Amino acid sequence: MYDAASPRSDSPQRKFFRVTDNIPEETWYWLALASIGVSATLKLADKSDWALFVGQWPPTFILFGLYHRLIHPSTKP
Repeated sequence: MYDAASPRSDSPQRKFFRVTDNIPEETWYWLALASIGVSATLKLADKSDWALFVGQWPPTFILFGLYHRLIHPSTKP
């Protein structure tokens, strides 16, 4: 577990949680939905390369949300 005196206290995981602790969990899911909408809009605007690029973001946002929930559960009931 985490030890404040440990030299690993500034690990990438700690840095991730330091940033994401202030982001509401729902934000990750809204970002996923928004990127799906942006991807669809880009596809309709005949910008297929950009649509594919943005269309790959939703799984990443969802994984960030799930990772944060599973590894660092909130103290709320």
